[in-house]
Amino acid sequence: MNIVIMAGGMGSRLLNPNKPLINVCGKSMIERVALAVNGFGKAYIATTARHTEVINWARQRGYEVLITSGTDYSKDLLESLLMVGAPTMFIPSDMPS
Repeated sequence: MNIVIMAGGMGSRLLNPNKPLINVCGKSMIERVALAVNGFGKAYIATTARHTEVINWARQRGYEVLITSGTDYSKDLLESLLMVGAPTMFIPSDMPS
């Protein structure tokens, strides 16, 4: 199974487009999500080209990065699905376990 961690949002409520990298109790939110899905399939990080810190975080840890248009969440989901195929599970990067 493919697992796509969605990390391309604007972070408008926090005024921080790198919201997935915010530290929660010693680990970033995206790291907590990635650890929670470890072993369930191949994990990808979906983001936009403007999120260079998220891209660097993902690549440094060996994740394949899916660059989406960033138009809106539903379009980014579809773009990601077309890149990796089915079956795919989508998980937001800002929902740490």
